[in-house]
Amino acid sequence: MMTKLYIFSKILTFPGAYLRGFWEQLTCKILGLPVEIPGYLRIDEACGHVEHALANKGFAAYLIATGPGFMNVMTGLPLFLAGFLNLRYMGIRPADSIALFIIYLIMLYVGVSLLCNIFPLVEDAVNLNDLLYRQKKGNIIGRILAVIPSFITLIGAYAEKYAITFIVWVVFMVLSFAL
Repeated sequence: MMTKLYIFSKILTFPGAYLRGFWEQLTCKILGLPVEIPGYLRIDEACGHVEHALANKGFAAYLIATGPGFMNVMTGLPLFLAGFLNLRYMGIRPADSIALFIIYLIMLYVGVSLLCNIFPLVEDAVNLNDLLYRQKKGNIIGRILAVIPSFITLIGAYAEKYAITFIVWVVFMVLSFAL
């Protein structure tokens, strides 16, 4: 059931899932990690991601786990804010301007879809924590600085696996526009 909800959430937020997969593949290319199965929107548990070899160094694991999500946040947050603030707080309605209303609605949708797809696969997050804190790869300063981001990444990866991030965004949007 949860896998179906996960895949449904990825298909519904396909702009964010597709771009997340692109950022992942680009990061793998930069790090020299081989991509096993290309394609970003497959109908399986890796929908919105690329299948790749796990990183074997701490910094590489950190980049593959956090870099693509960071890029989705940096592109999704401005779009979300532009759409949300204009629709919710400025009160743009179709009667005001159909063109502006549609543009802001698209910005809101794309922004939310990007922000729904910021976390890595669970295996990437677990690999990051394993390399940094069990095998102690990387220097002590890097491990200390990565504690909070890697913890958030691990929790977020599990939340995204069970479509909790998608559900939270849906509830937020419904409450925002219903009240």
